[in-house]
Amino acid sequence: MRDIDYFMKLKYPIQIIEDPVEGGYTATIPDLPGCITCCQRWQDIPAMIADAKQAWITAAIREGIRIPEPTGINNVEVYKNV
Repeated sequence: MRDIDYFMKLKYPIQIIEDPVEGGYTATIPDLPGCITCCQRWQDIPAMIADAKQAWITAAIREGIRIPEPTGINNVEVYKNV
C-alpha cells in the first residue's frame, strides 16, 4: 500500500485563481477534489498548497478513500481575469 510520503512526492497540477476584488489567491489541486487553500501573498502559495495536500491525503488514507494519481497539466482549465 502506498503511504503519504509516496503521494506527497507526486507533482499534481495546481490551479491558482487571483481574486481581483478581495485580493489574494485561491489554489486548488483539481485531481484531489476539495483540496483548496487561500492566501494573500503569491509567495505563500507553495507552503499553503503543500499543507492542504498533506491534510487531504492524510484524511483520505484515514477514511480509506482512493487517492488518484496526478493527471497531466494539460487537463487543468486555466482561468484568466478579464
